[in-house]
Amino acid sequence: MRRVVGLCLACWACGGGEDAGRGAGALVLADRIGSGPGAVELQERLLAPYLARHPGLELVRPPIAARDEYHRALLAALAGDAPPDVFLLDDEDVPRVVDPGVALDLVPYLAKSGVDPARYDPTLLAVFRRGAGLYGLPRAFTPVMVAYNKDLLDRAAIPYPEDDWTWDDFLRVAKQVTRDTDGDGSIDQWGTASDGRVALWLPWIWAGGGDVLCADGRRASGCLDSRATIQALRWYAGWTTSGGIAPRIRDARDAPGAIARLFASGRLAFMTTGHWAIPDLRAGAAAGRLHVGFVAIPHRAGVAPATVLYVSGYAVPALTLRRKAAVELAADLTDSSASVARAEAGTELPAVVAAARAVAEADTLGWDAAFLRAAAHGRPSWGGRVGPWRDVAERLAELMDRIATRGVDAARAAGATARELDRLLGATR
Repeated sequence: MRRVVGLCLACWACGGGEDAGRGAGALVLADRIGSGPGAVELQERLLAPYLARHPGLELVRPPIAARDEYHRALLAALAGDAPPDVFLLDDEDVPRVVDPGVALDLVPYLAKSGVDPARYDPTLLAVFRRGAGLYGLPRAFTPVMVAYNKDLLDRAAIPYPEDDWTWDDFLRVAKQVTRDTDGDGSIDQWGTASDGRVALWLPWIWAGGGDVLCADGRRASGCLDSRATIQALRWYAGWTTSGGIAPRIRDARDAPGAIARLFASGRLAFMTTGHWAIPDLRAGAAAGRLHVGFVAIPHRAGVAPATVLYVSGYAVPALTLRRKAAVELAADLTDSSASVARAEAGTELPAVVAAARAVAEADTLGWDAAFLRAAAHGRPSWGGRVGPWRDVAERLAELMDRIATRGVDAARAAGATARELDRLLGATR
């Protein structure tokens, strides 16, 4: 009898074998399902076709876990003697898992499993490539976008922004909608909000012609401290300081929640976000509380549009004994039907090209179509190429905090951080 068995995350992470609920011949799937309504039921539905083709197979998987918890448990499990047979992999963990040889090269197994890599978006597939090898199948992605409140723009008689808008366009509109609406002398409706998370401000730097690392990903000097990057850092930080279009949020830890609340309450015109915001915004739109549009990150005049793509996919460890069955499961969880089902829940865009187009065509709000247009100008995050990216990102977050909150000169701060990152990346001794 086939069974889907729950597994204690702590036992899974330490490779508890039979004691962890893993029977002989069982296949272990490590997946971060999510916490939204119906998430567990959706996962069960997606696994049903695979289990029907493998009668008698015991499929073991850990319970739902938060992103950071899942990340820690996965890396611990992969470092042990009993890794999961199939696991969800975020792009920033690819260097740690693929480069040391932990993940299996899927190429020899794809044809046998009926998998055509051409069905996946090639930009996303490239995140999991190393040379001629392919070490994961992309499941989903999101570009970083700008969500805008249509009601605030309508009240100010401002046309909705279009994809090729510039920084000047953005700043002009953000200033127009930043207002003291109740006459008490304090601003209570803002143009935008400055989010200190590197994941969200990095595409603004790219769209300004700058970057935090140089092309090879091995050094920051000459790029993070370049003129274009410094100007972009000053411009972004200036939203809160000289620009006056963004509120000061005292506790950086509360910033994501505070920004989401301001937008949801109609007090914020523009919010930088990703596809993960869709479920909440969709609920607000359905209730008539919000009228939202999405548009690409604006670019500096004379600079090509750009954004970042965050990607996740399924991989198989090289230690797996039942390789064909594991590869087939990874393929099932990334195929068109599974991708469309997840996309209907609103949390992600499919990595399968045909599925992404189908989802965009079915979305009457036009949001997914906007995401796909923006993705055409996107490139994967540095996390998919740079092993110590989490450490790099911590230092970049500190850099933005020094510029935006403490008023440190951007050129001086960027130069110091560039030298620090060079040491971290091994560019200098």
